[in-house]
Formats: sequence, C-alpha cells, structure tokens
Amino acid sequence: MTALFDTGLLLDYLQGDKRAARALEAHEHRAISVITWLELMAIAPEEQREETRGFLYSFERLSISEATADEALRLMRDHPGLAFQRALTWATARVNQLNFVTTESAQLTKNDPLVIVPYQAAHPRK
Repeated sequence: MTALFDTGLLLDYLQGDKRAARALEAHEHRAISVITWLELMAIAPEEQREETRGFLYSFERLSISEATADEALRLMRDHPGLAFQRALTWATARVNQLNFVTTESAQLTKNDPLVIVPYQAAHPRK
C-alpha cells in the first residue's frame, strides 16, 4: 500500500514508539511532504541530524505544487482552525492520490476514506 506519513507519526517513530513502527511497516511505498521533512530536520538535535536525514531519505519526498497549495487552501476553508502545515501535508497526500497516515484525526477522518489513523496521538499538534 502507498501512503504519505504525517510529521507526528514520524516523530513518534524517532522517539521509539512501537505503534509508529508498526504503522510504517504496514506500507511498502512510503512518502512524506517537504513540510514534514522540514519540520523534522528543524527539530532534530544536532547530534542526531545526520541519522534523521538518513531516515528521511528512505521516503519519497513530495514537493508543494500549485495544485497542492489550492487543495490546502480548500481544506483550511472546509476545516476552520486547521493549521497550514497540516493542510499542506494532507493536501499533498490528496493531490498525489495517496493514503494519509496520521495520528491526529480530530479534523481529518470525517468523510475522507483515504485517511488512516493507526493510533491516536497522546498530544495532538497544532
């Protein structure tokens, strides 16, 4: 199965969460948005930057196109309060016709069959 993973799930994986590891193992082809790459690299401790970069290279990194930006804007209008980073990541999955694997489902799972929530985040990000 092909899927795009959100930042929160990958952060959980990098912190040793076995649920996140199982979610990653369930998908043969894995992708991330350029937003997720930037978020994770920006918060990676200096001593773990190269290891984090190496891990992220195992994913296809998808850029933000005009279609992605348009879809993100539509999602933000349809889901008031949805942060632009989350909207861009979700839109990247939608535009590329990928399942979106996330642990933060409150605003996403309603009416979107392509959203997969393998477990709920203990502390959803904004």
